[in-house]
Amino acid sequence: MSSSSRFSVPYLGMKDGFHAYHFDIGDDFFELFENSPVKSGSFTVKVEIDKRADLSDLDLYVSGRIASTCDRCLADILLPVSGRYHFLVKVSSKDNVDDDEVIYIKQDASHLKLDQLFYEYICLSLPMSHVYKCDDDHPRPCNDTVLKKAGFKGRK
Repeated sequence: MSSSSRFSVPYLGMKDGFHAYHFDIGDDFFELFENSPVKSGSFTVKVEIDKRADLSDLDLYVSGRIASTCDRCLADILLPVSGRYHFLVKVSSKDNVDDDEVIYIKQDASHLKLDQLFYEYICLSLPMSHVYKCDDDHPRPCNDTVLKKAGFKGRK
């Protein structure tokens, strides 16, 4: 099964109304994209579509974790990532004219391919700073030795 078929939803035969889909994304997904900033991660993407005849609302919810290095203490961490994005899906005869908020799909398109959209919005959801509140993690990943040398007070 190709990535495109794994990460698409049937659109042509979809009845008007509300539809929800869940996609699990792992390391193999990011290997498909050259120079991906994500090398290892686990994500769930929820897609909600309110389908109407010529214009549909699409909400995309991204949540998961990326394997990274903490910017503060240099420990290996699983950085939480989340985001919510809204699009319109418009049926049109135009060829691949997408903009930031509207996805155009041809009338005869059987599926709405979402793999590129998932990739782009997971990457956009990555925080600039790879630091998070890790006090609730057990075991806590922080490297207290590095934190003390950097001038942060150690945990007791």
